[in-house]
Amino acid sequence: MTTLRVLIWFAVAAVTMLGAVWLAERPGTVTAEWHGWRLDSSVGVLLVALIVLIGLCIGGWLLYRWIVGAPFALLEGWGESRKKRGYRALTQGLAAVAAGDGAEAQKYAKKAEQLLAEPPITLLLSAQAAQLAGDRDGANRAFTAMLEDEHTAFLGLRGLIGQALREGDQAKALAYAERAFRLKPQTPWVVHSLFDMQAQTGQWKAAQETLETGQRRKVVTADKGRTLKALLLVERSRAAERDGNAADALTLAREAFALAPERIAVTQHFAGLQIKAGDGKRAQKTLERGWALAPHPDLAMLYLEASGENDPLKRIGVIRRLVAHNENDIESQLALAQASLEANLWGEARRHLEIAGGTSPPVRVCRLMAEVEERSGAEQAKVHDWLARAADAPADRAWRCGACAAQHETWRSVCESCGAFGTLQWRAPGTFGHVLPPETRAELEFAGNDKK
Repeated sequence: MTTLRVLIWFAVAAVTMLGAVWLAERPGTVTAEWHGWRLDSSVGVLLVALIVLIGLCIGGWLLYRWIVGAPFALLEGWGESRKKRGYRALTQGLAAVAAGDGAEAQKYAKKAEQLLAEPPITLLLSAQAAQLAGDRDGANRAFTAMLEDEHTAFLGLRGLIGQALREGDQAKALAYAERAFRLKPQTPWVVHSLFDMQAQTGQWKAAQETLETGQRRKVVTADKGRTLKALLLVERSRAAERDGNAADALTLAREAFALAPERIAVTQHFAGLQIKAGDGKRAQKTLERGWALAPHPDLAMLYLEASGENDPLKRIGVIRRLVAHNENDIESQLALAQASLEANLWGEARRHLEIAGGTSPPVRVCRLMAEVEERSGAEQAKVHDWLARAADAPADRAWRCGACAAQHETWRSVCESCGAFGTLQWRAPGTFGHVLPPETRAELEFAGNDKK
């Protein structure tokens, strides 16, 4: 760049020199007369005078512009300094918010508002500072004011959703979430928040539409979406059943089972409707498929109901058909033990409980063992021993929330503790014992046969 400028200056100097030489070789005079005045001059002097005159005119024009524009320049410089101080206050306020200093954040927020004529920028800081200081009304005012600008409306809605939830106003939070969803349906937190709120208020169909939108926009994974949709269909099926629409209830339950047969609640609901419809055979097929994926005591009870068998000894055979689809699970051994206990086959019940308990029997196994000993007429010491072991035994499987770990007596789609949807799983908090290996199981079976 420097070399190019040097070359340009050399070119200008060369042209000037050539012009001067050309004029020197061609001398001449210029005469001007005006109202009796006469001016004689050479061409060179006239050109120099003309250049000087042009220079003076340019200088005068620049001086005039400077004098006229000076006040505006001073104001602009002062405004620029004011903006810099405003942004500095904004930065310090955000730092105070990050540090959790509410009073300091509010001080800088007010300063930034005074210095900056850009409310959208300062409103967020004002809202966060008010939240830190516990000023709910101030935070609400700031978040509401943010709705007036299209660039900050979404952030304002998020703040208002949080404020409404803290105040316990779920209806208002839901309305804000719906508005945020219309603005940006591809944002993960919007989809999840709206879905949870719709589910918590029992708006199952609306929640399903939100879920499907989330799946289309890749906000919800295909596997999670499949499971959640199945649970929503179960709730819609229950609602249809309550309204007396058995056909729709069965259709929705069938669709849910096709999506997620591994969910116990889905299998249980579908099989229950099939039994009510008088289709016990299909209900058994449904339960067998569900048991193979996720056994549960309630499924075993439904299977017995679907079979229509009342004879205690024959009911053992019914349960054997069911557990054959997942015989190594602890629930299979417990189901056989319970059926044997009801048929007064103490040795058989004890054998299945020993297999189920393994090296560390959980509470349910210990209590069933105590019941076996008591009903078989064994010494009370054995009964007390098993009850004492139950006090220190590993916890049983139960309906526990995967989000907050809260325990529930029965399955429900929405956790009563944290409000999460579809998070209840049939599981133990830790180990629940181990199913014995085949060789050990064979030894126990041989011992059981000897006792008989």
